[in-house]
Amino acid sequence: MGGPGCAEVVGLLTDYLEEELPAGRRRGVEGHLGGCPRCARWLAQLRATIAALGCLRDGRVISEPVLAALRESFRRS
Repeated sequence: MGGPGCAEVVGLLTDYLEEELPAGRRRGVEGHLGGCPRCARWLAQLRATIAALGCLRDGRVISEPVLAALRESFRRS
């Protein structure tokens, strides 16, 4: 049996980032991400979104360069 497919990996990315996957499942996701540019871009977009929105906790606004980078990240997918 092969590793996880794209739909499964995308569904697991939050748990992957929060380090809540069992070791075997984490390795499967990492293996898939290493060989699937589309899912790797999705992960990069998720990380960029988290980073951009993280500043909102402090009541700050998102700077224009950060917004531009985030928009570009989503355009490329």
